[in-house]
Amino acid sequence: MIGDIKLLTAARMRALDERAIHEVGIPGVVLMEQAGRGAVRLIEEAGWLGNRDDEVLLFAGKGNNGGDAFVVARVLMLAGYCRIKVALLATCEAISGDAKVNLDAFLRLGGQVEELIDKACWQALKPSLETQKLLVDGLLGTGLNSDVRGLYADIIGAVNRFSGPVLALDIPSGLNADSGLPLGDAVKATATATFAFAKPGLFVYPGREYAGRVEIIDIGIPQSWAYEEDGVRLLTADYCRPLLPPTPAANGHKGNRGHLLTFAGGPGKAGAGLLAAGGSLHSGCGLSTLALPATVAAHLEGRNPALMLAALPESVDGEIMLPPAELKELCLGKTAVAVGPGFGLHRKNGELLAAILRDCSLPMVLDADALTLLALVPEIFPKGRQHTILTPHPGEMARLLKCKSSEIQNDRLASARKLALRLGVHVVLKGAGTVIAAPDGALSINDSGNYLLSTAGSGDLLTGIIASFLAQGSTPLAAAQTGVFLHGLIADRLLAEGSSHGVTAVELGQALPGTLSTFFSRQSSVVSSQ
Repeated sequence: MIGDIKLLTAARMRALDERAIHEVGIPGVVLMEQAGRGAVRLIEEAGWLGNRDDEVLLFAGKGNNGGDAFVVARVLMLAGYCRIKVALLATCEAISGDAKVNLDAFLRLGGQVEELIDKACWQALKPSLETQKLLVDGLLGTGLNSDVRGLYADIIGAVNRFSGPVLALDIPSGLNADSGLPLGDAVKATATATFAFAKPGLFVYPGREYAGRVEIIDIGIPQSWAYEEDGVRLLTADYCRPLLPPTPAANGHKGNRGHLLTFAGGPGKAGAGLLAAGGSLHSGCGLSTLALPATVAAHLEGRNPALMLAALPESVDGEIMLPPAELKELCLGKTAVAVGPGFGLHRKNGELLAAILRDCSLPMVLDADALTLLALVPEIFPKGRQHTILTPHPGEMARLLKCKSSEIQNDRLASARKLALRLGVHVVLKGAGTVIAAPDGALSINDSGNYLLSTAGSGDLLTGIIASFLAQGSTPLAAAQTGVFLHGLIADRLLAEGSSHGVTAVELGQALPGTLSTFFSRQSSVVSSQ
């Protein structure tokens, strides 16, 4: 997707609908007409219907979502499609308001409506699904707040077994518009025509899997209204590109492009440190120092000639022993710090993390083992560190919030916001559709990335990218947003170029400079996975 896109909750969207109707004077039937006509344009552009004899079945509930379906049915019929049928989960007499206006218009033009008032009616209609070219879902809108049951659940199940394309109107029926969580079950759409503004549940997983391709249909509500209050932002190339650190000046040098200090890569996990610190250089950082146990540092000397290594003193049993004075000296001249990938969970590592948090005021990224240590001893985290970014995966987030991973995944937006508000930090909740929460509770959802990122070391690379942008002077929010989007864009670029299997974090890192260069150019041919 392109542009600066705000995602609005169901309640906010209802409020803007009412404002358009009562403050601006746009009748509800006009908004509904615009929505339906926009959905028909999507159908035509998708090429789902080959000729005017193709059968189309539209499912309509008794609310405004059903009203949208009536408009789609009428406009298709007026365009010459002669085998259009609406399956209405109510009697025609039960429909009221704007939906009734459009139902009556469809009927007066000779439109066919099948009333599904019980399961017997549904069983009689069900075999006709086999001959349909397209199903349109106008059953349930954004106001759903309880699990789908009964006839609605039966129909949704049948829709999901349909082999042809399915278009959802506004949101797939059964999907929570805010959390993206299916309420019992939800329609799995080929595409969703969402009206006026997109909803968070269409982009945060698992909702993103149900929505398919998302198209935002302009129905006449001023776009500026979405920006009058805080909402969820969708990260796109157009939004993130201006937030990147500036291109180095012609007379620039490594000393003014940031210096990252990374504590990572303990015994058996040296690769994590190399990926994170190396990723920072690939992301434009001028200097990068990898701090790790002396015995490990000795084996890594020269593995990445562009990196500087800081050998940390160890005890006889391998625990890091870094006096406060040496830590202070190590932080001198640095512009950001990253802690965590392969850091280790020894008691002394916990003490070192506590000292870093206490004595180092630099912008910071905490990941992996640093998050586990923080979950074990939360009191080591000082208040007021808004320049700190935490990058947990769902398991780490669950440990930090003292709950189950399933609870995190059931509402990723709320979980990320909860931790950000509790600690006063920026939170990057990793996973498909990564969520970013700011200390004030503002939320972003990432629109880039694909399954190529699900490989060992991918998260370590992300740590390096975000920390690199911090070191180069980006604000924590900008570093998190651009780092996450760029990380996903690497995978999108590789997939577009034909890399579909076997991509490791090493290849992701190697592709980073080219992706970053393309990203800086407005002529980028890389598109998001949506």
